[in-house]
Amino acid sequence: MEENNYIVFKKQYGNIKRPRTKEVSINQNGVKIYEKDQSMIINIVLPIEDSMKVYQFFEEFNLGEDIQFNISNTGDFECVFRGISSVIDKDSYSSFSITVQEKYQRPDQLQVEADCNQVDEYGNPIQQCIGCGLHRDEI
Repeated sequence: MEENNYIVFKKQYGNIKRPRTKEVSINQNGVKIYEKDQSMIINIVLPIEDSMKVYQFFEEFNLGEDIQFNISNTGDFECVFRGISSVIDKDSYSSFSITVQEKYQRPDQLQVEADCNQVDEYGNPIQQCIGCGLHRDEI
């Protein structure tokens, strides 16, 4: 198995003294990641014979539980599990989606929010916000 062609999803369980990790690897060709609002939707398409094992792995997660994934061996990306769709079988493939949310905000996002929220001594914004995501409706 070429590690650079796989996404590895991880679930931590056990206790502090004996932490354990359960993993499932999925070929990158069967995974698409979309960003929506402040969440990520991960669409997974697999051969039917592999889909139930992978689906059961994700069914073990509780809402709000930590989930990690590693794309092409680039390092763990920490998220919070938000849900799973039902399985759709089509010909020889099955598909389903999971929804996750970033556990920590990206530093650039924090900086945009800090810059956007700066006001002068009269309460007026210091700079004009241009679509930072916080004030998208105002534009």
